[in-house]
Amino acid sequence: MKITIKKKAFLEEVPEVVKELVNGYGISLKSITIEEDEKGCYTVFATYESSIS
Repeated sequence: MKITIKKKAFLEEVPEVVKELVNGYGISLKSITIEEDEKGCYTVFATYESSIS
């Protein structure tokens, strides 16, 4: 089952958020998408494959 989580971050925090996601989910991580809102805040969406179905 694929699960998507989201984390909010300011621009300078995005690299650390991505690093945490990669280290935490490893090879089960399928995609990372970063979107900017109108206020200059970023949302990082991470999709990973869960072994629990």
